[in-house]
Amino acid sequence: MKYIHLAKEYDLVVNDTFELFYRGVICLFNPYQYYILVRCKKGNPYPRYYTFTPKKEDIGDYVLSIQLIDSLNQVVDEQETILHVREAEAPKQKLNVLCIGDSLTFNGVWPKEGYRRFTKNDGEPVGLGFTDTLKMLGTCKQMLDDEQIGYEGYGSWTWRSFCTTEVVSTKSPVWVDVEHHHLDENDQHSTWKSGKLEWILESIEEKRLKFKRGNNNYSPNPVIEDTFENVNGGIHLDPITIKGYEFEIGNPFWNKETNQIDLKAYCKNNGYDGLDLVYILLTWNGLYKPYNTDFSHHTDYARMLIRQIHTDYPNAHITLLGVQICSVNGGIASNYGANGPYSDLFGTISTAFNYNQALESLVNEEEFQSYCRYVDSKAQFDSEYNMPMIERKVNVRSEITEMIGTNGVHPTMSGYLQLGDVFYRALVRDVIEKNNKSSK
Repeated sequence: MKYIHLAKEYDLVVNDTFELFYRGVICLFNPYQYYILVRCKKGNPYPRYYTFTPKKEDIGDYVLSIQLIDSLNQVVDEQETILHVREAEAPKQKLNVLCIGDSLTFNGVWPKEGYRRFTKNDGEPVGLGFTDTLKMLGTCKQMLDDEQIGYEGYGSWTWRSFCTTEVVSTKSPVWVDVEHHHLDENDQHSTWKSGKLEWILESIEEKRLKFKRGNNNYSPNPVIEDTFENVNGGIHLDPITIKGYEFEIGNPFWNKETNQIDLKAYCKNNGYDGLDLVYILLTWNGLYKPYNTDFSHHTDYARMLIRQIHTDYPNAHITLLGVQICSVNGGIASNYGANGPYSDLFGTISTAFNYNQALESLVNEEEFQSYCRYVDSKAQFDSEYNMPMIERKVNVRSEITEMIGTNGVHPTMSGYLQLGDVFYRALVRDVIEKNNKSSK
């Protein structure tokens, strides 16, 4: 059986701590049931992860191997990968960068953190200080110091959402305006009712909340009542009083005149002079079948979006960031219960592994391999400690407590920052390769 799922390569940067978490590369409910033997000329293998902080003298490529060994000292599975160590360098010309995603991108943390680490000279870890070398494009905005960081990130969206028409449909989420609330990441994917209709809390802002459709909520014009009542999940259960609402309709890449996606028109309409680097983190949405291996509902649209970007901007490089592994200590149970989509924890983990493999296979197809790359986020994400958790009694009769997960797929801030680290390492490599091409 194949249990180890290493990508063919990983990007490391001088003076940056790289961590490879076994939960993200071993597809077993309990990856620690076997002895995990890690071999590499550099770095340190600890019980949960391998880590390496390369120095300038470490620039080069290193083979890393992992073996799973049972109690009889027999090798159950083994695989190798390559660690590429590079030193960051400033781009020879300012580059336009576009980050695309769903609710994992909605808050803008990973695009902003990767940008900070590349262009600023402060923070933790300290940035490289390559000032004014990147322009972050996008109609969604976050502020970093006095700069606007753009991106395109929308809760509940999939590859299809970025490839189809903008009109309100029977699946369109709704944004509601509120005066105040106490909701946080522990409440994402909790279930609420407005009148007779069920809604799933997807995205949280200070004065706005986004709900996607729940069970049997398919009307293109559903009635929205003044109050949302909690039905299941979350930890902040007070009713939500709303002041107003609007349906989410705008695919930013949609050209109304040609009735298709059009990246040139997108750039022109927003005052951008083109695309150089594109990073896409899609998607946990639609991965609801346990142990699934057929992802054509995603990959068909992934090919469509990638082809259109390449058609409009042939010199742009496109990087697909894989999805991280979900909560493994209760977040799935908290959000999805014991029945229905996503509720099979190991089935969901297996689907995530298979989906990431499908993304890596896609970019290695002959049509895409010259301008696309897959980056393995799950290996660089600590799903055991960077998902939301609360302290809870181990049972109703005990005063002993344990930490238990409260969100299935949305990380804590530390988790979002880890995704920013993944983006940063990919960005460093892509800039170097852009510089090398321009020198030829």
